[in-house]
Amino acid sequence: MKLLDKTPLGSAAAGRSAGAWIVAGCLWLCLGAGAQDDPVSPPTSEPTSESTAPPVVPDDPTEAADAPSAPEVEVVTGRLVERARPGHRKVREVREFRKDAGRMDWSQQGDWIAFDRAEGDFHQLYIMQPDGTREKCLTCDLYDFRKTNSFSPAWHPSGEYLVFQVQENAKHVALDTLKLTTPHRGLHSELWVISNKGRDPFKLTQIRDRGGAVVDPHFSHEATMLVWSQRVVSLGRWGEWEPHVARFQIKRGVPRISKVKNYQPAVRKGFTLAHGFTPSDRGLLISAVPDDRSSATGRDILELDLETGNYKRLTSTPRQWDELAFPLPRAGGFVWVSDRGVERPSNRRLPRRGDVWWMSASGRRQERVTFFNDPESDHYLGETLIDDLSWNPEGDKLLVHLVHVGPSPGSELVEQAIYMVEFDGSFGT
Repeated sequence: MKLLDKTPLGSAAAGRSAGAWIVAGCLWLCLGAGAQDDPVSPPTSEPTSESTAPPVVPDDPTEAADAPSAPEVEVVTGRLVERARPGHRKVREVREFRKDAGRMDWSQQGDWIAFDRAEGDFHQLYIMQPDGTREKCLTCDLYDFRKTNSFSPAWHPSGEYLVFQVQENAKHVALDTLKLTTPHRGLHSELWVISNKGRDPFKLTQIRDRGGAVVDPHFSHEATMLVWSQRVVSLGRWGEWEPHVARFQIKRGVPRISKVKNYQPAVRKGFTLAHGFTPSDRGLLISAVPDDRSSATGRDILELDLETGNYKRLTSTPRQWDELAFPLPRAGGFVWVSDRGVERPSNRRLPRRGDVWWMSASGRRQERVTFFNDPESDHYLGETLIDDLSWNPEGDKLLVHLVHVGPSPGSELVEQAIYMVEFDGSFGT
């Protein structure tokens, strides 16, 4: 496994003297060490560095949609903390964990990690232990999956089952690395469940709209509910998507879903994506474009109340792309992926870029955690897109699935890997 950096404040700039680093360190300690802990009012305007034109994301389903009237929503904003560059002070280590691996999930018991990986012409479902040993393919030898793409696993809280996507018409849809980061991965797919031994696969859904279109299953913490995002309108390039929540049960050893309910939050129609349940299981963390935006296309993180169907904003950034929100285990707040502070080159090779950010439970503190897109950081990988996150049960290790194009000029090689970000024990407090 490739070790990137054990020093949170490492820099890629060469030729600086040791004395310069000492002086810089002293200035940092004197001027910035306590800045983030003093509560201040949220900024009334966006930072100058972010006041550029809204990003244009190729083929984004939200751009062509009309904006309905504005809903009544609660907005939570936070103070931007910039002094952590070029590496977060509570990050102990960033390392490549599994090359050529895709979306993943860490079991609640902490003993297994599930992930997908290309095996020949198709993607298959694997598990391995957190030290990288005992890797096993669960779908490679099963007839049901011999010509399908199996990916996006989600562990049942018991650790005995996994729910995952199966793209049943895979021979008609070639899933390259980039397509795995778009709604392409949901086309012609259904949800299946399989035991942690790779036995007794069972199809959970039967979506008849052109073979089905679902993405990203997630279990509630109490294991009684399952959420996924489903395409409900197929017009346009990606169509319109909604969160669906179902009751999950295992009766006589057979997993079943029932009482499926779809949610239609008052957001702009397009790719509304559910990222999972809130810690109380009473709500969902979703990403969408709020419907009071007439021209800006930035997505926000929203908390959707499952009882009322109303939502409140956890981010309010019309010019940034926010998605993939996951609560911290045993701590406050959540992490998410944002393109805030990331350069937007005119000759970009990926549909979007982003790094991991953290927000406190109050929303007052917002800090950048990873710097894969920052040329001044030792963690720099070139143009980088983050497509999935997963915590270990203790909340001190975060798996990050990323897709990147090398920093060399003219490089067009698109690669994917799982990286592990390890924090000290006080992160999130």
